[in-house]
Formats: sequence, C-alpha cells, structure tokens
Amino acid sequence: MKSLYRQFQLNIQSHRLFSGRDKVLVAISGGVDSTVLANLLFKYESQPSDHLFLAHVDHQLRPDSFKEKELIDRQFASRGLQVFHKIWPRSQHPTSGIENAARDFRYRFYEEVASRLGISTIILAQHANDQAETTLLKLIRGGDWETISAMNWSRPLNNSSDIRVVRPLLNIKKADLYAYAKSTGLEWIEDPSNQDPDYTSRNQIRQVVLPALEKINPQAVEHIADFAEQIKHLKEDQLFEMLKLWVKESAPDLPIKRSQIDQFEALLKNKQSPNGRIELAGQVSLIKHHDEIQVRKENE
Repeated sequence: MKSLYRQFQLNIQSHRLFSGRDKVLVAISGGVDSTVLANLLFKYESQPSDHLFLAHVDHQLRPDSFKEKELIDRQFASRGLQVFHKIWPRSQHPTSGIENAARDFRYRFYEEVASRLGISTIILAQHANDQAETTLLKLIRGGDWETISAMNWSRPLNNSSDIRVVRPLLNIKKADLYAYAKSTGLEWIEDPSNQDPDYTSRNQIRQVVLPALEKINPQAVEHIADFAEQIKHLKEDQLFEMLKLWVKESAPDLPIKRSQIDQFEALLKNKQSPNGRIELAGQVSLIKHHDEIQVRKENE
C-alpha cells in the first residue's frame, strides 16, 4: 500500500497539477484536511518559503474562530511560510444563503492574494469523502446523469481568470488524513457544525448516510467516488467522439489524437483567447474564432 505522501506525489504528477518549483496558494482553515494538505506541500515544494503561501478566512461563525489563526500561525508561519488572514465580519453576513456567501467571500480573497503574488495555482483540500458526499447529494436532488460527474482535479477559478484551482487529495479518504495528522503530530480544530446532521444536507450525508453505507461495504466512499469519475470520463468520451466524427466529415481519413481534442477543448473554454488553432495532420487545423469552430486546410 502506498504511503499518503507517495499517493499525493503521484496525484500531482499524473494529473499535471503543478510542479514543486511553482508558486502556489493553499486555502487553509485550521481543519484536519487543509492542515494535512499544507504539511504535505511543505514537504513537496523545493523551497517552501519562496513557493508556498497560505490564505485563511475567519468567517466569525463561532465565538472561538480566532483560534484558527493562532493555530495556523503556530504550525506554519513558524516554519517561515507567509500566511494571509482575512476576517469576514459578522455584520456582513446575510440572513440567508450564508454558505454560498461565505464561499464567494473566500474565493474573492484567494483570487486577490494569488493575483497580488503572481500565483496561478490555488490548492484546495477536498478529498474522496467530499467527492462521495457531492455525488450522493446530486443523486438525491435528481437531474441529468451528466450533472453527477466528479469534481475536477483542476479547473479555472472562473471563466475570466488564468488562475487554476487544483485538488490533489481527491482520491484520499478522510480517515487517511486523520491517520496522517496523528502520526506526524499535527494539530487541527474540529468545527462542531460539521458534526451536526441537522445543520445541512451534506452533514446528513457525512454523519448518517455514508457511515451506514460503509457498514455494508467499507470501500463505499472509494466506489462512489470512482463512479463519479467514470461519469466524468464518459462525458469527455462523448465530446471526443462527436468532434472526431465532425472532423472525419470535414476531412475524411484524417487521423486525430485524444490529446489534440483535449487541447482544443481547453482552447474552447479559454474565454481570454477568442481565437486559436490546434494543428492536426495533413495541414489541417481545428480553428476557434470567437463563437465559431472550423476545420480548415491550409490551402483553403
């Protein structure tokens, strides 16, 4: 069995998330997930004090939330890492939709810090249990099968940003994060609201549904997360087959690689670049021009 750190390394490398020489920003809360993530990255980065930065938001949702800052600074600022702290004052909290509002506030802060430091990668600590919880919530709420696909290992922060959000822990279980934290002597803070099954629908999944499923099969979390990943690949395969057929109609017998379709998909999603091309073979290119896509031969 691979060590957690080795699995973390493999995730970064196999999904090409970032390199140990990149400047990265970690979203940290003081909980076990992001505390373990920051510790793993301290080991992974070649020069942590130059490449690794932390961003923390005190949402002031609990009277003792100030303790998060103290704990983060004690464990990471003391190692020479720069930690950026931000308070979301209670006076700014909405009367409803507080979870979405808190998320928006956090992400604006992460983007602000990353832009200021010239960082293009924000790292989040979402893990296999988060993946399974999200999949079950989507199933319960109903909708199209395509909406059930897994969270991405990497995605743009938003449609107009060059900053990426990456999740290198997506196939690692929460129990393994706890085991790692205990074995390495890390300290963390448990948010009591996460333990209350009546607080949110996600908490009901976390505290009631998943434990019941794990009694049936201890690998329930992994299997649910794997299912969501398979759905995501099915969607990607659909796009690949549709584009391949379209190219074949425009340029019969032209070979096309999956990597070329992946490049073109990334080009289509890049709102910053209205125009671009991916060269195929035989002087044929896939062309993006604003909202139009074309297959074009160079002699046309």
